[in-house]
Amino acid sequence: MFLSMTREEFSLSHHEIQLELELYRRVGRTFQDLFEQIMQKSDSSFLMVKPMGREGDWKSDGFSLNTGTVFQCYAPEELTGAEAARKVREDFQGGHNHWREKMLAWTFVWSSDRALPPQVVHVLTELKSNYPNVAIDHMGREGLWRIVKQLPLADRIAILGHVPDLSAVPATTAAEIQVLMKHLGKQTAILPDDPSFDLTAIADKLARNRLSTAVTNTVRPAMPVARLVREFVTKMPDPSFSEFIAIDLASKYRELSESANDPDVIFGSLVDYVLGEQRVDPKFFWAAAGIVAHYFELCDVFER
Repeated sequence: MFLSMTREEFSLSHHEIQLELELYRRVGRTFQDLFEQIMQKSDSSFLMVKPMGREGDWKSDGFSLNTGTVFQCYAPEELTGAEAARKVREDFQGGHNHWREKMLAWTFVWSSDRALPPQVVHVLTELKSNYPNVAIDHMGREGLWRIVKQLPLADRIAILGHVPDLSAVPATTAAEIQVLMKHLGKQTAILPDDPSFDLTAIADKLARNRLSTAVTNTVRPAMPVARLVREFVTKMPDPSFSEFIAIDLASKYRELSESANDPDVIFGSLVDYVLGEQRVDPKFFWAAAGIVAHYFELCDVFER
């Protein structure tokens, strides 16, 4: 039962999904801003480095006085192996030339996929061999989450926003569902080109991609709301309206799957899409999660 889950356990799951969404959406400077927020909360000795004139930032996006670590962020719109490898080599050499003996460690901070391209792994291995006195490392989504999940709840909220209250689940009614369904009804749905691209196929894809525990911990509390959504749509006088919503969500899923390639990001983005601007009352969050669970048949996945 989801009620046995503590607020802290659920807040961790919720913030894990929110961090994944932020890392998916942010590129360039906006990614660096998020990284700086995280480091300022987790390392009291962390210093932001501001570019100054022709000398720039000395190939550093942050410096930890405690560990002597130079951090370099990299979050392009599209990560390519050759370009990322060139960036790693160039930034490390530049940082080493500027910081010299003060640089005890160097960390490449990235946000794109869950794994680095082989070209980057090759360069990192080469640099470790050539510079044995510098602790060379990299930090992606998992590394950033390891830092964030250790933060107090108040700090996580400051970075990733408030956590929907679990007690709002039984208080969620058809009224909230109706508001969000009307919001979705105003969207312009694009019919999929592939006639086999239906809701069952989407659910199968999500199941095969092994949704994380964080997503499971969001879907399970939303089960009663999903059943409420089912009752709501079956009582609608116009059955084509519900079909339109299904087509719209299927279209959004396809759009996300082409760019995200991450089931957790897709799930969180779909809930965000359904939620729209209704972000104050936690009942709307649960209504959105219930709508997604209903239309993409996630209930069957998690009840097996």
